[in-house]
Amino acid sequence: MQDHIRDLLHRFQYSEQLKETAAFRILLGGEDPSHVMADLDIHNSYTLRNWVSQYQHKIQTGLFVAPAMTRTQKQDVHALQQCNQELTQLLQEANLLILALNTMIEVAEQELKISIRKKSGTKRSHG
Repeated sequence: MQDHIRDLLHRFQYSEQLKETAAFRILLGGEDPSHVMADLDIHNSYTLRNWVSQYQHKIQTGLFVAPAMTRTQKQDVHALQQCNQELTQLLQEANLLILALNTMIEVAEQELKISIRKKSGTKRSHG
């Protein structure tokens, strides 16, 4: 009987490294807590929330410094930065195209007297 109780108590004792890993995967990695629980064999969501809260407080008060990023994380950040640059470039090109199209519409409406934009209050023709 004592062995069973000892096994149960040992089952729910977690190392500081495991607590830290779980908390940082959620805080810095943005992972879903239920996924972290399943992956690290953590049996109580309250316990995990408590660890996250403790490490968040340590970070905010400067009592704990986040570990350096891994090589994989750095590569992911680089890939994200590259993707962000590409999307920024595409957005700039799209904005230029919109500006050009709006300019063409204004010229057509003003100079060529062609009505292109729907005026408020006008009805669509049924034809």
